[in-house]
Amino acid sequence: MNLQLTDIVIILILAACIYAWWRNTSIREQALISAKKHCESLNLQLLDDSVAGAEWRPIWSQGQIKVRRSYKFEFSSSGIARYQGKVTYLGNHQLNIWLSPHDF
Repeated sequence: MNLQLTDIVIILILAACIYAWWRNTSIREQALISAKKHCESLNLQLLDDSVAGAEWRPIWSQGQIKVRRSYKFEFSSSGIARYQGKVTYLGNHQLNIWLSPHDF
């Protein structure tokens, strides 16, 4: 079996894309769990039981290139109005969770 350099490059690019997709999926699941726990701790209801990718950007942090990901979600305090929230990750570490002003 003779592999050309282009074959090796194509295989490496394909492997990198699969790894990036897998890594993004696992961090999205972490973001969903974090949003659920945060909403439960504040006695809020996470609507649609999901988070949606809002931003994906590579940045330079502590001498390394890391990906900063933001996920948006909606929650409710009364069951009537919908409010926005956002959870942000740098690499695989959670930076913060932001909730828009809402009724208590």
